Amino acid sequence: MMPGPAIPAVATASCSFRQDDEALTRSFRFGETEHCSSVRSPDPTHDALGDWWRSYLVGARPRTNQSQRQIRVAELFSGPGGLAQGVKQACRELGYEFHSAFAADHDSEALGVYKDNHGAEYTTSTSVSSLVDYRIDGRAGDASWSPRQEPCLTDSRLSDLAGTIDLLLAGPPCQGHSNLNNHTRRDDIRNELYLTVPAIAIAAQIPMIIIENVTAVVHDEQSVVATTHELLRQAGYQVTTGVLKADRLGWPQTRARFFLAACLETAPIPIDAISSGLAAEARDVLWAIGDLADVGEDDGMNRRPQMSKENVNRINWLFENEEHDLALHMRPDCHVNGTTYTAVYGRMHKGRPAPTLTTGFMTPGRGRFVHPVRPRVLTPREAARIQGFPDTYRWKSPDAPETKSQLLAKWIGDAVPMPLGHAAALSVLGTDLTT
Repeated sequence: MMPGPAIPAVATASCSFRQDDEALTRSFRFGETEHCSSVRSPDPTHDALGDWWRSYLVGARPRTNQSQRQIRVAELFSGPGGLAQGVKQACRELGYEFHSAFAADHDSEALGVYKDNHGAEYTTSTSVSSLVDYRIDGRAGDASWSPRQEPCLTDSRLSDLAGTIDLLLAGPPCQGHSNLNNHTRRDDIRNELYLTVPAIAIAAQIPMIIIENVTAVVHDEQSVVATTHELLRQAGYQVTTGVLKADRLGWPQTRARFFLAACLETAPIPIDAISSGLAAEARDVLWAIGDLADVGEDDGMNRRPQMSKENVNRINWLFENEEHDLALHMRPDCHVNGTTYTAVYGRMHKGRPAPTLTTGFMTPGRGRFVHPVRPRVLTPREAARIQGFPDTYRWKSPDAPETKSQLLAKWIGDAVPMPLGHAAALSVLGTDLTT
């Protein structure tokens, strides 16, 4: 595939709001192009962005008169659909019709949740690496597809979709890059899965790409980001990379992810320009979950884990002493002489955004996951809110009679917060609106 003529990047992106008696309207501007959508906001405050997202969290869908084309989406390493949720919301606000054509993840139950919420023409739980054959010569700036094996799809169903997909999403396994991984960090075999994304994009002729990962992915020993950038450049894509931070976008969580966005022959809006254009003051954690503080416990999304006597005492101590960090004498023996993980067993601050959620949010010993105003850890519903999933999101896999707490925690904790996927989607879709 030979590079096509470059189209100058749309260097700016911004949003604004206006309120009338019936609706709250949000406007996105990409260069000289403006696009508007609205939601009903019967009880508006002076926090327009907060009203907009609150409407979203309870299930409101934006209305727009500026109808665009259908966006056919494929996703690799999809999980239960966090990245897709953010992209779908961006599509709705810009007047696109989000259509899931393909999704792949080794977790078949997560795929069931994905399909139940987003639909998909075709799903597979086989390894993503088995969907494509390719060989790469060199690394980073010296990388190229080997003439002995340029990217070729090996899955017949995916091959049938080649040339029909508009946007490829991917969240390759990030455990190998995570700063929490002290064993194989930066040099983990799972890191190589990142390179399946450009291979499938090129083999399936997909013109737009969004890849997300932990911020430390840029330090990978095998230079997977730089290699991907070079392989896409040679195939005619223009690429932007950068870090998006949920709290910098006004969301009540301090989570950050690294994004690579690419468009074939056109330039995506720079990630940094998206981040600057959408910058807003972060809301606090109670903005997202304050109304759930006293919701009754159930066996679904409002379930609460059984706590050991020691952990009950630790949580009670935080509230009895009006503290947010647990004293050393209350910690396990391995912490008594000091610890660098001071947030562990900690209580959230009610006037601040939530810390980065992990799969351990239902366990006090895994982070600062004690509720800010109630002596307990977060429920799955509260964590899902903090991650940006609306209350209407369906978490029970159609293939499983019961979704275990451990599985819910993994799905929710590993997900990409909706505002991050939403912002990344603007990078590629905003360009589409101006061409």
